[in-house]
Formats: sequence, structure tokens, C-alpha cells
Amino acid sequence: MKENEHVTLPDGRKLGFAEYGDPQGIPVLFFHGWPSSRFQAAYLDHDASKRGIRLLAPDRPGVGLSDPMPDRRFGDWPKDVGQFADSLGIDRFRIFGVSGGGPYTLATCEKLGDRVIRAAVICGAPPLADKADRSHMHWAYRTLSGLKSLRRASLPVLLPFSRWMIDRGVDHAPMSWMLKSIPEADREAIHSAGGWDMVIRSYLEAIRNGPGPTLDDGELYLAPWDFEPERIHVPVHFWHGMADANLPCDVAKRLAARVPKAEGTWLEGEGHYSLPVRHSCEALDWLKGSGQENAHAGVSNMTGSSAS
Repeated sequence: MKENEHVTLPDGRKLGFAEYGDPQGIPVLFFHGWPSSRFQAAYLDHDASKRGIRLLAPDRPGVGLSDPMPDRRFGDWPKDVGQFADSLGIDRFRIFGVSGGGPYTLATCEKLGDRVIRAAVICGAPPLADKADRSHMHWAYRTLSGLKSLRRASLPVLLPFSRWMIDRGVDHAPMSWMLKSIPEADREAIHSAGGWDMVIRSYLEAIRNGPGPTLDDGELYLAPWDFEPERIHVPVHFWHGMADANLPCDVAKRLAARVPKAEGTWLEGEGHYSLPVRHSCEALDWLKGSGQENAHAGVSNMTGSSAS
């Protein structure tokens, strides 16, 4: 396990990343959610190691250890991903995208399809530019998504407030009140061993650079996508909870229908937090494939790295 690594991209920006699982295993890139960071992948460390998977979790620009990239969009991420993989001597790879990492996963599949072996999207964010598609989102997300000026004005206040809630703990108000508004399966997942600590550690790393990068990343989910899911020809499997109160399952299903070769597993009773806790091993097994590929497929002859 290495959690504070970085590579330097050709334009001079640093891209921070963490590495979990088996250092000699097949490479799987983990794309974190929002607001989250590379630390989110830590929950998969043991399961990835058991499966011979080398899990590489980069921070997006402006998040955690990564330098910002002004005016970026989803379609800019694949170039960073390709250069990140090059710097680690990785030719082809698989992708595990969770929550807000979903659109970044699909953008990479569209732009770097010849390098992506297969991709799993776990409770991924669907297109949300249409206000009608936000109607079943959690009230907190729905409120913030409704008015851009409100988001810009409130985030500098919300971040310190969120730190205060975190310090009080999951079992004390107002966090305990917030948890009453999510499905029971999600409450159980957050209270599971290490669940709360994992969520909070990843979130605090995401906001270490202040509210600006966090909001810039979040704004992308509410804008039209700058890539076309219909052009994806990589095998993609969607996992989504039908009780997901954060990102509506019906919209995720419509997205999956637009992706050629896509499969979908829609799970009754699973929410946004419970699904990754309970079903990520299924996704890892699917990503690893049928065993026809060599255990080290996707790794080029390059062994050098600019990681530190």
C-alpha cells in the first residue's frame, strides 16, 4: 500500500495517486467519487490483493495531491489517464469507477478505447444536465443543483460546517439527522466496520485545497457531457442500487442503454453507499475476466516510474 505518490505529466502538472492491492497484479485504475479522493480506494485493498489486482487510484486535477487544470471537462481526463499509465509503464488497463467517477470512466472508454480492456461503473453518476433527471436525487444534492449562485455562495460556508459535523461524529446531530434521510441499507454500510472512517478520510483529502476545486469538479455533473456514450466499444458493466437516493437508478438505466456492449446489474434494496460495500467484489471479479488473459496483461516492458 502506497498512498501519497505522484507522477509528473508532460505539461508539468503533478497527478497524485494511491496504490492498493497486489503490486505485481493486473492494473486496474480506480476513479473516485465526488467529493472524494484517491483514499476512497482503500476499502478495496484486501479484496484486490486476494485477486491479484494492482489498484491505482489517481486524484483528479485540483483534488488531493493533484495540481489543478483550469476549465477542464470530462473529456480532458482521458489524456491525463493515458499519460499517467504511460509513466507507470502500463499499456492496457481496466477501470473501476465509483459514483462521481462514472462519467470519467465512460469518457476514458470513449477516448482511449484501444487501451481499456473493460470497465465497471459502480453506482455511477448519470447525465444530470436535465433538471427532470434530478427529481429523485437526495434533497441536499437537489437543492445545491438547482441554483448555481447558491452553490457558489454556500460552499465556503458548507465546508467548515461539514468539518464541524464530522468532528461531532456519525452518531450525533446534525449528522445523525442527515442519515435518517437515506435508505436503511446505506445507514448500515456507513456504520459498518471502517465505513464512516473511509468516507470521511477520503472527503477531507478531497477538500484539502479548499472549496474551489471541489465545486469545479461538481459543476461538471450538472453540465452536458462533452463525449458520446454511444461511441464506446469497450465492455462496460453497470452496477446500481434501485434504492439509490443520491443518483436515481432509472436515469442510470437509460445511460446504460446508450452504451454498446453494456451490461447492467440493478440491485433491489441497495443504496448508494451499501452497493459498493456489498458488491464491489463482484465488480473486481468481472474486471479480472474469465482468466483467459495473462495475469500481467496490460503491463508493457517499461518498468520506470516518476512516482515519488
